[in-house]
Amino acid sequence: MTDRTPKYIRVKHKLRNSIKTGSIIDKLPGERVLAAELGVSYMTVRKAVAELVEEGVLHKESTKGTFVNNKSRNSKVTGNIGFFLDEEIKEGISSPYYSLLFKSLEEEVARSDYNMLLVSDFDDLNPLLSQKKIDGVIICCFPRIEDRIQAIKNYLPIVLLDNIAADKSIPSVTIDNFNSCSHSVEYLISLGHRRIGFISGLLDSDICKDRLLGYKNALARSGIAAAEELLFRGDYSFESGKRGGKYFLSLAPTPTAIVCANDSMALGAMKVIQESGLRIPDDISVIGFDDILVASVVFPSLTTNAAPIEEMAAKAVAILLDEIRGKHSAYLHVILEAQLVIRDSCATPSPQT
Repeated sequence: MTDRTPKYIRVKHKLRNSIKTGSIIDKLPGERVLAAELGVSYMTVRKAVAELVEEGVLHKESTKGTFVNNKSRNSKVTGNIGFFLDEEIKEGISSPYYSLLFKSLEEEVARSDYNMLLVSDFDDLNPLLSQKKIDGVIICCFPRIEDRIQAIKNYLPIVLLDNIAADKSIPSVTIDNFNSCSHSVEYLISLGHRRIGFISGLLDSDICKDRLLGYKNALARSGIAAAEELLFRGDYSFESGKRGGKYFLSLAPTPTAIVCANDSMALGAMKVIQESGLRIPDDISVIGFDDILVASVVFPSLTTNAAPIEEMAAKAVAILLDEIRGKHSAYLHVILEAQLVIRDSCATPSPQT
């Protein structure tokens, strides 16, 4: 019986089988060479290779050729490691938190004789669309870009920061946001606060969802209702902290304390509170998250959760280098604790409040 399967499909199956059996383990022979070996036209081979590239079995590197997507062949090629930050972070790499994180990553990468590159265009991460420029990448992951991250995980070693992939298929390093934020609220409750506001960050990610849940959980365990009016949605920026501060000052009665999902918003809220004539912590206590450099030098100094930035960088780089070298650790997810740093922005609520 005549095989009616299109020739390019048969070529595709032969190439896939050659990869599976180890006959082809790295770079494919040239397409014209393959055509001669298989007794088919050059265009038939080209179509078969194109489909295998689209399916992620192969990838092309400009001027170099076509390669098998086998992570075990990963090694130091460019000497560069990328760092990608989602554009939804308004201040980008200049934000106080991410600038600290990037600096720590740079230092950690340099110890391993690599260079750290800031990648601003997602297409630069995709070997299908551009020549390979990096050996691996650390990505601050948010759910809105996860589908794009999943699309490149077979081509490029990746470690995620901030959030984990929904299917937990990519190594990650994150903070225990739930318990860390719970500790902040528990500390305020121990001081006697009962009416505690919360300024959230972007609620489209597990980072702030977990911080919000930690806030609510601590209140619930102390028998305090989480009133909807005591929640304000920010976006991690200083300006949204100012808006949150103004909102809470408009309430009657005002909260006696405010927990903020990051330090930038806490500083914005503090500015508005002080400009209104109220005193921190005498009239309102404020807690942040991250422990950016300015947190310890503002007046009053900011009580906050110190993100373990140096440890995050060390873990992320170590995992990524293992991935680059082919030492795979399936479903490796590191969760680090943030430490509550008690400074001068919190106190027992005054009797009149």
